[in-house]
Amino acid sequence: MIGTTDEERLAIALMMKRLGRLMGDIGWQKRLCDLSETEVTALIEEVLEGYGAEMSRVAESTEVPF
Repeated sequence: MIGTTDEERLAIALMMKRLGRLMGDIGWQKRLCDLSETEVTALIEEVLEGYGAEMSRVAESTEVPF
């Protein structure tokens, strides 16, 4: 992402915690090329859902500047 905002960077950092828990279930020792289709799909879903959820949470706590 080019020109990431502070809010986006915060959402990414918060989302990485969720992703870390899923990676713990899958196994950190696995290489990306060794993941099953189901595992890759789960990772993609977690990133998309997690980022959206964290952006919503960050937006709720951010003051609107007008």
